Amino acid sequence: MRTRGVKLLDPVLENDQIDWLLVSVDQCRSIQDEGELISRHFRKPHEPWEPNQAFVQPVEIRRSRRRVLFFQHSGLKLRSSRFS
Repeated sequence: MRTRGVKLLDPVLENDQIDWLLVSVDQCRSIQDEGELISRHFRKPHEPWEPNQAFVQPVEIRRSRRRVLFFQHSGLKLRSSRFS
């Protein structure tokens, strides 16, 4: 079982998203397995870059008895307008 997808947190502007991957515990038994899945399916984290302040946060992992959820937040930091 392997399921993955993207959740848009702001569907109107499409500038904030969560990439996720759900695998069976059988496919992810160790820290090495976690690292391999992360390097294969996710981007490297980085601070906001110019010109549009694109960012990628580190992958977070949540475990249950049967499944492992990996997710990574990424997007664009919007600057506030000078006129508001």
